[in-house]
Parts: sequence; structure tokens; C-alpha cells
Amino acid sequence: MSSEHISSRCASSVHRQYVDGGGRNNKKKKPINIDGRVRAYLNQTNLDLFLISLFLAVYSYHAQASEVAAAEGHGGTTSQAEGAAHENPTGQGSYTESNTEFAHEEAHDSSHAAVHAVLFPWFAQIIGIFVYYFLSRYAHALPYTAVMFVMGFSMGYSMVHHKNMETILKESLITWMAMPGQLILLVFLPGLLYIDSYHIDVHLFIKSFQQLLIFAFPMVLAGTTLTACVAYFIFPYGWNLDLCFTFGSILSATDPVAVAVLLNELGAPPRLKMHVSGEALMNDGSAYVFYTIFKARYFFAFGIPGIGKDVNWGEGFKLFFQLALGGMCIGLAFGFGSVILLFALNRRLSGGDSLAQVVVTITAAYLAYFSSEVAGCSGIITVLFLGVTVKSLGFTMINDPHLMMHFWEVVEWILNTLLFTLAGSLWGYLMGDDPNTTTLNDALLSKKDWGYLVLLFILLTIIRSVLMLSFYPIISRIGIGSSWQEVVFISWSGLRGAVGIALALSLQSEVWQLTDDEPDETLKHLARQDAEKIFGFVGGIALLTLIINAPTCGPLLKKLGLITPTETRVQMVENYKQHMNHFCLTQYVSLLAESRFDDLDYTVVKEHVSFLQEISYEQLKAAVEEHKVNTPAHDYLRPNLKNVIPYLKKISTDEKASLVEAVEEVKKNEVKRRYDLLRNRAKSIAKIKTGQDAATKMQKVVLDFNRRQSLDVRCDDKHARELRIVVVEALRSAYARLIDQGELESRSFIAYSLNRSLDYAGDSVSRGFPLNDWDCLQVASNSFLKYTETALHGFLGIKHQIKHRTFFRLDRGYFLIHMRTCKVLAFIKAHELAKGGLKKFCSNASTDEYSAAEIVVLRECDIQIQLAEDALNEIDKEQVQQVKSHYACQILLNKAAHFLQTLTAQGLMTQGEAGGILEEIEDHVQGVAECQKEVHEGEYTPSEKISFMRKFSRFASMGVEPDRAMLNAVKEDDDASNGMEEHAEEQA
Repeated sequence: MSSEHISSRCASSVHRQYVDGGGRNNKKKKPINIDGRVRAYLNQTNLDLFLISLFLAVYSYHAQASEVAAAEGHGGTTSQAEGAAHENPTGQGSYTESNTEFAHEEAHDSSHAAVHAVLFPWFAQIIGIFVYYFLSRYAHALPYTAVMFVMGFSMGYSMVHHKNMETILKESLITWMAMPGQLILLVFLPGLLYIDSYHIDVHLFIKSFQQLLIFAFPMVLAGTTLTACVAYFIFPYGWNLDLCFTFGSILSATDPVAVAVLLNELGAPPRLKMHVSGEALMNDGSAYVFYTIFKARYFFAFGIPGIGKDVNWGEGFKLFFQLALGGMCIGLAFGFGSVILLFALNRRLSGGDSLAQVVVTITAAYLAYFSSEVAGCSGIITVLFLGVTVKSLGFTMINDPHLMMHFWEVVEWILNTLLFTLAGSLWGYLMGDDPNTTTLNDALLSKKDWGYLVLLFILLTIIRSVLMLSFYPIISRIGIGSSWQEVVFISWSGLRGAVGIALALSLQSEVWQLTDDEPDETLKHLARQDAEKIFGFVGGIALLTLIINAPTCGPLLKKLGLITPTETRVQMVENYKQHMNHFCLTQYVSLLAESRFDDLDYTVVKEHVSFLQEISYEQLKAAVEEHKVNTPAHDYLRPNLKNVIPYLKKISTDEKASLVEAVEEVKKNEVKRRYDLLRNRAKSIAKIKTGQDAATKMQKVVLDFNRRQSLDVRCDDKHARELRIVVVEALRSAYARLIDQGELESRSFIAYSLNRSLDYAGDSVSRGFPLNDWDCLQVASNSFLKYTETALHGFLGIKHQIKHRTFFRLDRGYFLIHMRTCKVLAFIKAHELAKGGLKKFCSNASTDEYSAAEIVVLRECDIQIQLAEDALNEIDKEQVQQVKSHYACQILLNKAAHFLQTLTAQGLMTQGEAGGILEEIEDHVQGVAECQKEVHEGEYTPSEKISFMRKFSRFASMGVEPDRAMLNAVKEDDDASNGMEEHAEEQA
């Protein structure tokens, strides 16, 4: 039987299994939409970026293999092999065989190098994640790109001093460092430039275009000339004038990323943001034009045929307009083409069209850059005008702006991380190129060169300041104008970053490639040393600007008064805070109207939610009235205010004195209450552990669905089975909704167990069994809780000790009760949401009647809710009240954070204004998670609450009177007190 026949039969068998589902029960399943699955998988895993990386690695391998083949041909190996082949056409003979084996070994090694090249980019991303985590929490002032440059430096420097250690990471890093110069620019620049140009305010860009042209061309040319003069007259390296101008053009390219983020966070004026970002983008384009011209003159001096060009003044102007205007025209052409494609992909409700639009933008960016370079124009200017065109004409045609923006933010993160890590690695490799010493390599930057680096940094700052002040009379009178404070800030914020490093990397790579065949070793050594020296200076300047200029830009902004809020702005922010407080109070009242939160303890809320610490009677009454107005009449429930009113902010002196007396009485009863809580906690823990043991025994029954046939619970009604499947998916959506609303932490074990239980329940109901997700939840919780309890206990203790420098011990009993209670509360809420949706949309729209299957499924939902409530009743009520109160605090804090984020998204608040409040909320959330108090300060007993409300009768207007449950609680409290006294007498 042939191999083709076997493979054909296997393929057909696999196809049948796929279509039929591999089983008798799945014959009616529809084929899965492969295109949709592939698109979803690419969207979720960023696999497209991985494929791009793999393509670049293969491209790099192909280029290296071509160079090796050319070198072998140059050395006569090819002619010798051909001669041997002619002399021995049968292929017999040791010479040809040995060369064949050598060729196979070389190809094998090269293929491994190409595959291993995929490792370095993603290893750099892992390091970047750890760096971001550290900086975002412990070192806000340090710029991310500067730290990644230092991390790359340590990788490259250590690689030199461990040359004997052969690792895959080292091989991958070497492959990337040997990447051709043009490929470096092609990989990094289109993605980084497109997102910067897309972020531009098109209206301000057009209005300030005259100013940006002055920033871009006269000032860049003057800056390039002055920097070249520094390199030619001050530096002692003997560089020719063309190399000095190339060096000056590289340092003229600025990077606005770090400063732009700072300006957005602090709420800088739009004009200043336009000047910084627009000037940087235009500078990048003009700097690349001058770099191309002077690099061609510098390469022409090598004397290699076909390399470089002797550009005179006339040809220089011609080449300048070709690069600039040609790049602009190509960018506009690609921009209009992209807009047409975006317009054609007009299905806003189709996820496929939204993904296709994202692919259009990234494809246009890279193809436009590539086409412009092939046509002899400036790829940077092309991408700049492409981004501006798409932003101005195609912004309203984008179906999912959030998807588009988030994708490009991911691309920017990946490319910036990779570029600065790669640059730092090459910098460290060249700095440590002498393995015989542990000191830095003097061939790249000697001790004297470090002094020149500092001098260059100072002179570049002076040059930029002089140029800005010189052109200030012009730029202040045209376009959107400018102030002297803005000019001072722009002079200091001229950071060097991605574009300059990419150009320096490209120059260093091209010089090494061009001098491979140079017979004059002295010329070869000098050319490579000059290129490495330039890269060393560019990397050093980028690092200095990132660690000196970037962190000081914020204080400089405040010192110049560019972000000083006006009295009106301060008052607006204060009004926003008051609205947030009122919003949280209204949400608190809404929670009190829910049956699961009818016994919340206000002392817990008061301690953990700072903006609800002082509530007056008038504020509470207004919140109650607003809750009543905003709630439909058929859904309205009166909030239970009995645990809130005794703690209200007092107005009269007599009421305040009564409150002081009540607080003193509370302190006397705290010891007794702690004793009762600890005693009841032990009973609750024993019941929970008994339930866990039962869940362990239940696990085999729940998971083995074939065995469950003996339980005689199978339902043959196909309608009921489909409804149960719908309920499971509705529960999954409800849990996601609870996460969005802040009721569930997406990273918590509770959310994991709830979603995991739906996997078990989905398998069960798809086989015809009734809804049993409560049993599944017990199995899902018990499967990991035993192993994670100890780990979480240690992690929280270490985290608290590091942050607060105090010892913290997690009470495992409290943790167990907290997990159980929160899980039950979320379970009940999700079932209520799912049941409500089922009642609303699954019934007959014309008659509002339910079918028999719908009634069965709704009853099953009620049974699951009742099982959860029974489990909650097994825990001591006061323990449940404490956990509920902390749970409500978490919900309120998350709602407050969402309120601020909404204001920021609507443009009413800046990120800087909201940032301080959000950090305070984050601290409160952490405090809720770490709180383990049995009794909070100022907490009243039920009898004290009743006494207080009877004394102040004015609260009766809100419908608040002591109810039967409260009176029973008073009786239980008195009985417990008497029992404690009897116990004390017996002990005596």
C-alpha cells in the first residue's frame, strides 16, 4: 500500500471524526467555523507577532547563508568544487564527500541559529514584564526604556566574559546583533512611527504645520551642523567631515515617547503636547533624510564600487526633495488606499471585519516603508504621512477603536522593549569585548571617551537650547504660537531614543558588512572602530537623556507653571470628588436594598472606605430618594438602614454627647464579642471542613457521568437540555459581569473555582442531567483549595511585610470562612442574574407563559440557590456579617475606581488628577484584603442600636423602626451575656 494511499485514508478518517465529533452522540453537531477559530486564536495569543518574528529570523538566516556562499565563492571554494565534480562526475572520492559533509554541517548549524533566533525577542519581553512590575510599583520615576537598555547591557557584557558557555539564548542574541542594518530599520521603525503619528491631534497638526516645518528642517540642519562641528573640532578621533555630519544627523532624531506619556498623565496643555510629539516626528523624518545623504558620502570614501555616492550640493538638494517629497507622496497614496479598505470593511458588528482593519493598518505601515525605501525615498516620512492620513480620514471608519488602539499599544511595547534591549546588549558586548579583563573595553569608550560623552551631553543640551531660543521670535508668531516656558521645556525634553538607536545600529551593521572583503586590515579596523565609537556615543547619550532629562521633566513642568491647575480646575476636581462620594453612597444604599447585604456593618465600611466615613442625615436621605427614583417600581426594595443610622454624623451637641457614651459602652463589650466570635468561628470551620470531606467523596460521582445514570435523574426532554446549556453560558456571562462590576476579583481563587465549576456543569447538562453546578462548585473548590491555602498564606504575609515592613500572619480560619462566604454570595447573585434573563427572554413574548421545560429549569435554578443559602446558614451569622461587610467594601471601592475611570475616558479628568485618588483607592482595597478584625472600633451591639434609634425618633420619617430580627438579636445578645456571667461564676 502506497504512502499516499495511507495518508489519504488517515486524512479522511480524521475528517470524519472531526465532523461527527468522534462519537455517536455528536452526529448532529455543525462543523466548526475554522476561520473564526483561527482569527480568535490569533487575536488572543498575538500569534501574528510570533509569525513575523519567525519570518524575520528566517530572513536573517537566508542573508547570512548568502554571505557565506559568496565568501566561499570568493575564496575559490566553488571553483575547486566544480573542478572536482568535473574530474569525478560519479561523485566518488574523498574530496567531494568531505565537502558535502561540511556543507551539511554548516547548513545544520545555520538552521539551528535561525530557529534559535526566535528566543531572544520573547526572552526580552519576559524581562520587560518583570521590569515594568517593579517600576510601576516601587520606582515610578525611572523610565522603562532606560532600564531595559541597562538590562540589555548586562546581557551583552556577561556574554563576552562567558564565551565558553554555549547557550541557546547566546546564539539567539548573536543572530539578532548580526542582523543587516536595513532590516533593523525595517523591523522597528514602521511600527514605532505609525503609532506615534496616529496619536497626533490632526487639527493641531495642520494648524501648527508651519512651526513643525521650522522645527524639522532649519533647526535639524543647524543642529546637525553644530553637532558635526563638535565631533570634528573637539573630538580627537580624526573623523572625516562626512562621518561627523552622519553622527550629527543621528543625534538630531528625538524620541517623544517617555515625555508624551508624562504630558498625558500630568494634563499638559494640548499646544505643548503637539509641539513635543509633532517636533519629534518631523525631526525623525528630516534627520533620516540628512543621515541618508551624509552616509552615502561617507561610504563613497571607502572606494568600493557601487557603494555610496559622491553627493555634491546640487545632487544633495535633489536627493533631499526626492527623499522628503517622494516619501510624503507615497505616504499619502498608501494612506488613501488604507482609508478605502477601511471603508470597505464596514460591518461594525462583525469581529472579522474589525480584525481585518487592524491587519490593514499594520500591513500598510510596513509595506509603505518598504516601498518608499525601494523607490529611493524616506520611509520615515512615508509612515508619518500614512498615519496622519488614516487618522484624519479613516478614524470614523474604524469599527472597533479600542481593539485598534490596544493592538498598536502592544506592538509599541514589544518593539520598544526589543529595540532597547538589543541596543543595550550590543553596547554591553562592545564595551566588554576584551575577555581578558573585567574592566570596560577601552577600544569602544576609554576613560577619556567617557569624559567626552559627558561633554557631548552638555553641548547637545546647549545647542538645542540655543536653537530653540534663536527661532523663538518666529515660532511664537506663527501657527498656534508658543510661550517662553514651553520653549524652555522643549529644549530640555529632547530625548534621544528609538530612531537614533536604530540608525546607529544600522550604521554599525552596514560598516561591518562593507568591510568584510577589505584587504587593508588597517582601514578595516579603523572603519569598524569609528562605527562602534559612534554607536557607543549614541547609546550613551540616549541613556543619559533617559535617566537625567526624562525624570526631571515632571518637576520642570510644575516649576514653569505649565501644569499648575487654576482655581477653576481645582474646584472642578473637588466637585468630581463630591460626585464620587455621592455616587458611592447611592451604591451603598442600593446594596442595602439587596437581601444578601441587608445586615451590612457600617463600622467596617466606615473604616475601609474613607469617602463614606462622615455621612450626615441629609446625605443619606438624598441617597435613599435617588435610589428610589432610579429603581423601577416593580424592582424597588426598601434599603435596610438599621445598621447605618446609629453611626450617622451628628449635628447637635446633645446627640454628640450621647454618641460618646455609646462608644464607651461599646469598648466594654468588645472583649465579650471577640470571645463569642472566636467560639462560633471554630464551629463554622468544623462544618466547612466536613463539607470539604463530603466534596472529596462526591468528586468521583460528579466527574464520572456514566456512573450517574444509576441516579435516575436523566431528562429526555431536548428542550430542557438546551435550556440548561443556555443557563450555564448565562452563568458564565454573569460571573464575567460580576468581575467587571468589581464584585469578583478576576485573579482570585473564587473566580477560578466558579468558572471551573461551569466546565463540569456544562459536561453534565449536555448529557441530559439536571443543573447541578453547586455540587460541581464543591468539587472545583476542593480540588485546589487544600494546596493553595498554605501558598496564599505565605505570599500575603511576605507581600505585607515587604510593603509595610511589619509582620503579618493570615488567620487560616478567617480565610476559609471568607472564601466560603464570598463564593456563596457570588454564586447566588450570578444565578439570580441568569434566572432573570431566562425569565425575560425565554418565555413566549406574546403570552408571557413558560413552557414545561422552562419551569423545570427555573426550579432547578431555585434549588441551586437554596443549596447555597443552606451552606451559608451553616456559618455563624456574625462571621457572615463581617465577611459581607468587607465584601461590600470591595464592591464600593471598585465602583469608585470605575467612576473615576469613566470621568477620565470622557475627558473630564486628566490621568494625573485621577491617579492620586486611584492610588488611595488601591490602598483601601489592599486594606480590605488584609483586615482580619473580629470587632471594629465604634461598633454597637444590637441592643445599643435599638436604644439609639428609640432615643432619636426623627429617623422614623425614613421608615426605620426596630424589627423582629433585631429584637431577637438583642435577646440572643442578652442570653449570651448571662451565659458568660454564669460561666465566670462556675469558674470562680
